[in-house]
Amino acid sequence: MGVAELLLAGQADTAAFDAAVEAADGTDIAAVLSLVGHPDPEVRRVIAVTLPLLTHGDEPTEEMVDATIELTLDTDKRVRDYACFALAEQWREVDTPALRDALVARLDDLDRDTRSEALVGLAYRGDSRAVPRVRDALARPSGNLWRLEMVAAGALSDPQLHDLVQRHQAGWATDQDRRTADAVRRLTDPAGPGADVLDGVAQLHRRRAHGRADGDALGSWHLMSEMLDIAPHRAREFLEGVLTQLAGDEAAERELRERSALAQLAAEGSSA
Repeated sequence: MGVAELLLAGQADTAAFDAAVEAADGTDIAAVLSLVGHPDPEVRRVIAVTLPLLTHGDEPTEEMVDATIELTLDTDKRVRDYACFALAEQWREVDTPALRDALVARLDDLDRDTRSEALVGLAYRGDSRAVPRVRDALARPSGNLWRLEMVAAGALSDPQLHDLVQRHQAGWATDQDRRTADAVRRLTDPAGPGADVLDGVAQLHRRRAHGRADGDALGSWHLMSEMLDIAPHRAREFLEGVLTQLAGDEAAERELRERSALAQLAAEGSSA
């Protein structure tokens, strides 16, 4: 059975469905797309979840994006949420006026998760329409802030948000959320990401270039990696900052330029 048949048979949570998705081809994708208007909201929800998986790591087709945009208008909040998640985060490399407008249309959605996905999706694409919404979230009188709203602030990297971001450094429940809050603080800091993290990443590559263990310098890279996941467009800036710290150490500079994930990301950004 193909993906669409298994989906209609209620087998979406089975190993057989996973295998069918892994083996899916254009015919399977077309069959799934034909179900976008299905009357059962659970079927539409699974479609929104499954379409990003059917790309197998490649960019989605125009038809897949258009279908997912249609699902952002669904009457079921779960369908809208997953559709916005696909557009906003799973397909970050796709950037069209229609996609952005679909996310803007969901900024006032009744469902909080859907609103948050729409906001972060716009922020990832540097859309100025996200700025006032992020500012309002950061300045909310209750002090409540959702993680994706914080991430959106970091993706925008707007220094004018920095003072508001600093109000939200405490109170996060997990280590991951606390690291994200610190990353966003640094991304919005008009002074840059911080000499401490630049020096730490420099120390990491200096150690590797000279055959020494990473040691605690790896923690600086983990923090920078968090920042780059939120704002990959900052990679070139960070690379130059680390190179400045390594000035005079040719082996470490070569290690950074030729073997680092930072240099690779900076090169990808330059060619985009």
